Amino acid sequence: MSELFSVTADWQRLPANAAKAKQLGALAINLPLAVAAVVATGFMAEWGWPVWLVAAAGMAWTIWRVIRAGRWARSFAYLEREQDLLITAGLWSKQFSAIPYGRMLSVEVQSGPIARLWGLASVAIVTASMASNATIPAVTDEVAAGLRDRLIAAGEAQALPL
Repeated sequence: MSELFSVTADWQRLPANAAKAKQLGALAINLPLAVAAVVATGFMAEWGWPVWLVAAAGMAWTIWRVIRAGRWARSFAYLEREQDLLITAGLWSKQFSAIPYGRMLSVEVQSGPIARLWGLASVAIVTASMASNATIPAVTDEVAAGLRDRLIAAGEAQALPL
């Protein structure tokens, strides 16, 4: 990894079941869409060779999304420091964000149906600038609760005076 995206510290990674939950979400979205595309193509092309082409493309796309979902979850990391929160993510296009605690406006915890099945939640940080908002996806419920409390306390301690 490039020096641009590295900090000498112990980054926190997403739990192993985060990759599985992300892969299940990709399957839950892509398989019904692929089946619908095959059926629609079958009615339009009278179940000829275009149906097989759409089915192959749908399966390839679904497999790629499942593999990519797992790799994306493994590439995500965050680091709580004294003055800020660092987040890095991305496979092809790497992203590195530093969110100062003093600029945080609110901390939100969210958990959708698939995430709840795996005991996961996401922690979203809202700042004064839309460009610096950030989300830590798919951490365990316990980690999300602790992270929420630490971020709120750090934000209140370092808030800019009015």
